[in-house]
Amino acid sequence: MKNKILALLAAVFVSVSAFSTPVQQSIGAYVTAQAATSVKTPTANKASGTYTVSGKLGIKLSCKTSGAKIYYSTNGGKSYKLYSKTISISKNTTIKFYAVKNGIKSKVVSRTYKLTPKFTITPNAGKYEGTQIVKLKSGVSGVKFYYTLDGSKPTTKSSVYDPAKGIVIDESCKLRIRTSKSGWTTRYVTKSYTIEQSVIEAESILEDYTEKYAYNTLTAKQKKLYKAVYDGVSELDEKIDVYDLGCSEDDIRVVFYAVAFDNPQFFWLKTECDYSLLGKTLRSVSPAYLYTKSKAASITKDVEKAAQKIINEALKKDDLFERVLYIHDTIVNMTKYISDGENHIRGVNGPLLNGEALCEGYAKTFAYLCQSIGIEAVCISGKSGGDHMWNIVKLDGEWYQMDVTFDDPTNITACEHTYFCITTEQILKDHKLDNPFSVPDCTATEYSYFEATGTTLYTNVNEAYEALVKQAAANFKKGILTTEIICDEVCVKKLFNLIGNKERDIFADLETYGVVPASARRSYIGTSFKLELVK
Repeated sequence: MKNKILALLAAVFVSVSAFSTPVQQSIGAYVTAQAATSVKTPTANKASGTYTVSGKLGIKLSCKTSGAKIYYSTNGGKSYKLYSKTISISKNTTIKFYAVKNGIKSKVVSRTYKLTPKFTITPNAGKYEGTQIVKLKSGVSGVKFYYTLDGSKPTTKSSVYDPAKGIVIDESCKLRIRTSKSGWTTRYVTKSYTIEQSVIEAESILEDYTEKYAYNTLTAKQKKLYKAVYDGVSELDEKIDVYDLGCSEDDIRVVFYAVAFDNPQFFWLKTECDYSLLGKTLRSVSPAYLYTKSKAASITKDVEKAAQKIINEALKKDDLFERVLYIHDTIVNMTKYISDGENHIRGVNGPLLNGEALCEGYAKTFAYLCQSIGIEAVCISGKSGGDHMWNIVKLDGEWYQMDVTFDDPTNITACEHTYFCITTEQILKDHKLDNPFSVPDCTATEYSYFEATGTTLYTNVNEAYEALVKQAAANFKKGILTTEIICDEVCVKKLFNLIGNKERDIFADLETYGVVPASARRSYIGTSFKLELVK
């Protein structure tokens, strides 16, 4: 009996022993889990800052606490989302995020990301020969570029980049670019360009007065006086002694204007001077100047640089007509006529540096550029509704009248050619010569714009009307609805009134050519008359 009891006790002991270990293990594991009372602070793969991107910025969040979930909000949003994949940032954004596990929340983290657009600049900064066209390209949609070329900080009022035109860099400069995109941070980029202008050599007569027209109209004695005045004006001398030349008062009246009209490079010279006599002999000449010597030297450098660009382009033209036409059109297109203003409106620095001029500025600039490529051109004076200055120019041994000012009609953007290489007879219809030295009679027509280009210039309103109707009908049949003809200033106005006042029934006249338009509209700009037909 005693043995049985011992055996039973042993069995109970073994049974208890068998179950003690699992119970202890289970309890021990439970105690360990309850010991986790915090969650690690989550992190982002990118720190707060400004990032230059081509499109979007990817932000990845992570937490070192295994099994923790991350929640985030953007730009102050109160609703947090469960993080499951990379957050794509497409504008300036502040992200707030935290991690949580078993109801335990980590510290809230805030990161702010600012975006600026990545873009390329071609060509890059550097030294180049000749004009460069800078192009900007970005993969970011909606970005706008503003820029300056003088080193100043660009604003939204600065020049706006046009992808079709690019940025023209034709002289050494510091290009500064400003980006603008809604929701993005502004970016500024600076690039320095050094431009070495290529110079196309030409047989210039600008500095050789012996090749100039007015000089060669003078007597031997007057030519000596011309040289003395030329040398003195070149140095801006206040007084030029000429007593030993034995010239008279009449001589200086002719010679001074010959120097002034022959030499457009003397933009500092007023078209007037004082002189003194000893008896009847000219003693000294005192020219009047618009600028000091130092100021004139400074302006001269800028004038020469601006002129060289035009000269280079003109010399690229294949023939004489195209070269002169390029000079003429460039002056017209770059210059606004102004009747009153600063000293520059009377010289080459008006059109070349300031974009405005009186007739003097137009004429002197034309002479300056022509002489720079070896073409004889001189300023002449007279009247046309008031005191006026224009040019004569020598092409292939023949002289032509040229009025660049009158080919730049006020308030009209189009460049005209009515006064391009015309005869003396033609220009005297509305000009009157009053020049201090003789002017050749211009009779040649080969280089007149209309003959050289095969364009008819109508002066008779009836002839113009018949040509207009015939051409308009032919164009209409081809599907061309606009017809243009060129008339002189008087004819173009008469033609406009002729059709408007229904002196001629243009619809009936068009019908004789088999054309029946629904309506017609007439207009003119300068000497260009247009008729627009509607089907």
